Amino acid sequence: MPLQKPITKDHWKDLASQWNRIGPPLRPSPEDVQIAQQLLGTAEGLHLLLGVTPELSNLTPQLVAIDNNAGMIGAVWPGNCAGHNAVQADWLDMPFADHSFDAVIADGSFSLLHYPLQYRQLFSQLKRIMKPGSKLVLRVFASPVAGETCAAVCHDAMVGQAGGFHAFKWRLAMALAAESQNPNISVADIHEIFCRLLPDRMQLGDATDWSQEDIATIDFYQGSPARYSFPTLQQLRQVMSPEFSETGLMHGSYELAERYPTLVLEIAK
Repeated sequence: MPLQKPITKDHWKDLASQWNRIGPPLRPSPEDVQIAQQLLGTAEGLHLLLGVTPELSNLTPQLVAIDNNAGMIGAVWPGNCAGHNAVQADWLDMPFADHSFDAVIADGSFSLLHYPLQYRQLFSQLKRIMKPGSKLVLRVFASPVAGETCAAVCHDAMVGQAGGFHAFKWRLAMALAAESQNPNISVADIHEIFCRLLPDRMQLGDATDWSQEDIATIDFYQGSPARYSFPTLQQLRQVMSPEFSETGLMHGSYELAERYPTLVLEIAK
């Protein structure tokens, strides 16, 4: 009997197919968009967006979005039009000339990379393609310094103290990173710990008022080969290229917003 080939799960295709069911903080809230616009200011010229986050696609008249997944571009990007284009390419090997961009916008982008090596590689790429004196407006997914346990996070959910489900998922992921003492975690492990600690989804829904449809979005993590990273702000700052200076930091007022601040990093002139 021939061996069956293992099923290869496409995390980003699955995410793209359910994008409209995903809420903040994975997607930026209206408040996050306002903060990005405020920190970006009235900078003119060509801007780069890391990813194809639709909420950020109209922050500036001239913008290029870059994403390495055709499925995400096809499902999420609003579509190319005058001054706004998406290209499929790798953030760590961007097909742009040196000093091409007047500003760069990134929303949770670094958390898709392995810490610290790929963080350093992306900063190196940004340093190359950004013009001297330009801004990087970067929303980060930052673990708290005082890490939680997964059990404590799930307990809070069962006593109605966990807020929204999408914020809960990221809180659980950060707790997993804290317990492992490693910012890099497997997406599949988020699903595994959720199912182990919260096996009764009907009971969970009753305790939280979360819909079963929202709770089911955790299943897109099952068997996924993807990995996320959730360093603390201090750990992020440790791998920044010295050419970047932090000149601003703001976060919203929604649940756990302090874990999702937007930074302004300016590259030396």
